[in-house]
Amino acid sequence: MMERNFETENIILKGTFGDGELRVCCCLPAKSNGTQVVLLHGVHSSANLSHENKFRTLAGLLTSRGFTPWLVETSRIVHDRLSYGTDAASWIKDAFSGKTFAQEQEDAFIAIRDIARRAKGALLWVWGFSLGGIIAASSAAGILAPHNDGNPAIDRLIVSGTGLYCRKKAEWMLNLPILSTMREAIAPDLLQKVATDKIIAFRGEHDEIFSKKACMDFLNAIRLPKEAKLFRTVKGADHSLRSRDGRPDPGIMEEMADFAAGV
Repeated sequence: MMERNFETENIILKGTFGDGELRVCCCLPAKSNGTQVVLLHGVHSSANLSHENKFRTLAGLLTSRGFTPWLVETSRIVHDRLSYGTDAASWIKDAFSGKTFAQEQEDAFIAIRDIARRAKGALLWVWGFSLGGIIAASSAAGILAPHNDGNPAIDRLIVSGTGLYCRKKAEWMLNLPILSTMREAIAPDLLQKVATDKIIAFRGEHDEIFSKKACMDFLNAIRLPKEAKLFRTVKGADHSLRSRDGRPDPGIMEEMADFAAGV
């Protein structure tokens, strides 16, 4: 596990649900390149600097390249995912029962607005994983005022493991908290309204939730010039982009960070 080599600033905003704590962690690079990167986790997930959390690894990789990552953890009833171990069903019930997609989305919007205010016109990227990718796209579809010069408020959109529709065998998940209210909350023309300079879409080769076609359809629905839309397959990776060919591999995060930084 990569050791933390950056300073942090923790911010608690007023969230929409549960304990009302919308947690934001800003990671400060030793030498900043000026670009702010908002990181949005997937559904029923967490983004923090615990040793087991993939966003700790990604934050370290980004700060080492001069980026300023912001980890956003949405409000919930309880935050301590680690105490549940492998009992994901109990975690989801205890942490998210009653939470809607609209509340989850608004949590992210509150955080992005606050970060944009603090960034004071710096380059702003939003990088979402799975459901966080859908929310990232919706944030680029008009929730923020444009910069003063008329450019999109979000300069770059990055999605990892995000598709337009899930596989049949994963449809049972749509009955879970947050996901059960997603379809009614998303406008059919959402992706057509996305405004950004560039979008990068990553997909694990062995993604068990979204097919390659579903991920390509998501990307193609966004009305940007072809050269502004980049698709990257991460060989051997799963949906969570934590494991490669069945084994935990932090190198997946490094592969994505290198690609995103280099284009």
